[in-house]
Amino acid sequence: MIRNSKGQTIIDSLVALGLISIVGLTFAGGMGALRNISKASLLTSTTDRQVSDISENIKAGVQNYQVNFNVNQAAADDYLKVENLPMSWDIGIVTKKGECDTCKGTYGYIIQPYEQFRGLYLVTLRMTYEDWKKNNEAYRDYKFVVSAK
Repeated sequence: MIRNSKGQTIIDSLVALGLISIVGLTFAGGMGALRNISKASLLTSTTDRQVSDISENIKAGVQNYQVNFNVNQAAADDYLKVENLPMSWDIGIVTKKGECDTCKGTYGYIIQPYEQFRGLYLVTLRMTYEDWKKNNEAYRDYKFVVSAK
């Protein structure tokens, strides 16, 4: 007697459902990780762009800025207290502090004469961002030298 074995058994269906579920969960987890990586990448590129824009503005006209002639690093730290930073920023936004309720970051800078070289100025740029606090970073300092020429 030949059996007619057409169709699937319930076990075949459950195995197929299990495989599809595993593939779907892996895909969803990968998409979540990709989203987090892209957010971090966007924040990093925005931070780099902000630092570059600020440094280029200062370099273009350092003579138009007020210079702090106290070359002591402690003086820079006093002026650049995190709670007193005057500017707000976020991805695609730069404004005065208090004008942006959704901005997650602040920044400020101080320009000091570079002690060893006449005509050069040391700029210390301090930036904060709420997401950096997750990595125990209250702020980041960027230092660069500009010429008064």
